[in-house]
Amino acid sequence: MNRLLTGHRHRRNEHGAAMVEALLSYFVLFLVLFGMLHIFYFFAGQFFADYAALRGARSRAVGFADYLVKRESRVNAIGGSGLMVYPGLHNADIDEKSEYAADQFTQEKTLIQRYRSGMTWLEYEFWYGNSANPNHGVTTHLDLSVSDSDRESKMTTVFRNYSMPMSSARVEKDGNGNILRDSDGNPSTKGFRLFFRRGIDLKGSASLANHAKVYLED
Repeated sequence: MNRLLTGHRHRRNEHGAAMVEALLSYFVLFLVLFGMLHIFYFFAGQFFADYAALRGARSRAVGFADYLVKRESRVNAIGGSGLMVYPGLHNADIDEKSEYAADQFTQEKTLIQRYRSGMTWLEYEFWYGNSANPNHGVTTHLDLSVSDSDRESKMTTVFRNYSMPMSSARVEKDGNGNILRDSDGNPSTKGFRLFFRRGIDLKGSASLANHAKVYLED
């Protein structure tokens, strides 16, 4: 009888140990998966930064004005720029992201071309650090710089503080409802981020031969 009770306790202990080991294994697995997701997200952001720089340099090389060059760069960084801020699409009554995304895509088809030509205004969250949802904070913004020489045109694009949008970050406000800001002027946010608290800078640059010097004069 004592042997039977001892064997039963031993099997129960083994079962509990197996559950603990399984939970630890799942935790490590999820940690690795989330880490890979972050890496993929940053690689995607880097791709759009590089591509935006290339398209901006191409526009400058053929003689477009600075403001059109920067618009061309921003348009080609849309894939990594978050949600559309202006024209505003966010509606507190809309909870389904698919419905929001479909509405944004519908408007983009016409707005992007008009924005490129300077006929209308367009804005995304990561261009100037403004959020589509006033209750959530965005600390990422896009810096653009154009430089020319006699031989080449150079475009540099930098996503400042590029961070994974998978946190519950919310804008902090004072007692009067005013948004609190940090020393850099960015909205102060409170929330959870798994790996990167502040995000990283993603820089893209491209240089092309300055063909505009051949056929354009100041």
